[in-house]
Amino acid sequence: MRMRLYMEPGRIVRIVGPARARVASGQVMVLGAIFGAGAEFSIHSYRSYGVKALDDSIVEVELGAGAAVESPQPGEEVLDAWVSAVDSTLRRGCKRVMVLGPTDAGKSSLTALVVNRALLYGFRVGVVDADVGQADVGPPASVSAALVDKPILWLRELRADHIRFIGNITPQRSERRIVAAVVELVHRLLSRGAEVIAIDTDGWVQGLNSIEYKAEIARYTGVSAVFVIGDQKLYAMVRHVFAGIPCGVTLLPMPSVRRERDRVERRSLRREAYRRYLEPLYERMIYIDSVSIMGSCFFSGERLPPQQAARLAQILQVPVIAASETYDTVYVVTNGQPNPQNLEKASQTLQKQVYILDINLAVNALASLVGSDGEEKGLAIVKEIDFASGVIRVLTPYRGEVKGLILGNIRLSEELEETGRPLRCVI
Repeated sequence: MRMRLYMEPGRIVRIVGPARARVASGQVMVLGAIFGAGAEFSIHSYRSYGVKALDDSIVEVELGAGAAVESPQPGEEVLDAWVSAVDSTLRRGCKRVMVLGPTDAGKSSLTALVVNRALLYGFRVGVVDADVGQADVGPPASVSAALVDKPILWLRELRADHIRFIGNITPQRSERRIVAAVVELVHRLLSRGAEVIAIDTDGWVQGLNSIEYKAEIARYTGVSAVFVIGDQKLYAMVRHVFAGIPCGVTLLPMPSVRRERDRVERRSLRREAYRRYLEPLYERMIYIDSVSIMGSCFFSGERLPPQQAARLAQILQVPVIAASETYDTVYVVTNGQPNPQNLEKASQTLQKQVYILDINLAVNALASLVGSDGEEKGLAIVKEIDFASGVIRVLTPYRGEVKGLILGNIRLSEELEETGRPLRCVI
């Protein structure tokens, strides 16, 4: 369906995607970006935006299935309030901005608006995507960063310049790694000339830890302004925890009409994001003794000799492939799960906790490959771990030298759907 919108200055319409729009004449603003005559922009099926006419304008819109053009009620659209707050912050010289809010509050849209306004002011702009669950810039289970040189309506339009693999799609119990990743990537962007940096965060805002770890990011990266979207209680919490931020904490309204994604849509978006960074795939053989391995229970310990592994097999009554031990735990790689009684017997015999690592759960585990310069080079999918030959077989887009392997806590199906997560580690 095609529409032609005649808009007087100041009028706002809301376009619900999927849709494509072309400015036939005049000038409009979308998420803080200005589109003049002849300019085009797209709105994804999971997005909706207010489009404001700055002059007498004509906008041609092509609507896809389920798309719509709506006339918002007065005060329903937040575009003017967001632009005013962001412009004020930038004019005050506060150039490192963090965006906080609950899930589906509009954080990524506000982050894109910060980017667009900073570009309009002539700054070199970078963005850090610290939402490991619904990552837009990079793949899920990662913190990513990119320099931005043109207006965007969705962070997903960007391609990550730098990725730091976290290995989980929930921030809980990964806070330390996320903080370290964001700090490093902010400094990377600064070293490449970024003047304004916008940090998008996850929607975990319940409990003290969820706020304090974000406050650590702000402290270590020199964040100078914080925007909180829509939640008065969250604003009260953040205002105290983030006391001392140069440009303070600003509460911004949440869009009254927004697309809340259900679990199926979230999984679909993550699948698309995995595919962006896992195609094309090549088979690689990684020799265990030639690389560092992180994120592994088994490889964190000292490998036990074969006779001790055989003894464990007798006690557990399942095939034991290999075993290792740390000061307080014995990690046993098995083919199948022992019954609880045999597991308890093994713990009593060894006087240590015995933790079972079923080799089958390592198949299709998500990982990241590290190059000779210590940089993460690309994602990988573990297909086989052969302890006898000391080889890990992976599929990955990366074809360069591998010096390290970081194992995640996620398994993917052949269609790149998440298929469940182990309690501690895949191997």
